Amino acid sequence: MSTPARPQVSQQTTPAPPPSVAPSFVAERPQPPRKWWIAPLVGVLVALPVQLVAAFLLLVSPMALDSCSAANPCGRTEAAIGTTLILLLLAVLSLGVPWYPAKRKGLGVGIGMSLLPLGLTLASIGTLLFGIGFG
Repeated sequence: MSTPARPQVSQQTTPAPPPSVAPSFVAERPQPPRKWWIAPLVGVLVALPVQLVAAFLLLVSPMALDSCSAANPCGRTEAAIGTTLILLLLAVLSLGVPWYPAKRKGLGVGIGMSLLPLGLTLASIGTLLFGIGFG
């Protein structure tokens, strides 16, 4: 008994494309700019002392309410103290905001975002002083 003949299949392989032509499935991460951390660090180091001054002013500001009575209401001062507290909390929370854009985007964005905590802190001081009556 003879076995049936198998058809011959050619074993031709296609050559692999060179690495420069092959599709890349791993996304290349762009390198962060050199010394990206300087702008956020300077922003934090400048904003922290100003925030301490703002916190001190906020703590002593209730003394401005000592002269308030039914005949002399101090509604504007109370509103200014509440607004200052909210702005100061936002300023403290925004200390971490500049780090991500500075690393991912670039130096200009990092510098701009580093001014955010300082701007909020100065706005809180201005609101407090205006509400108390120094402005």
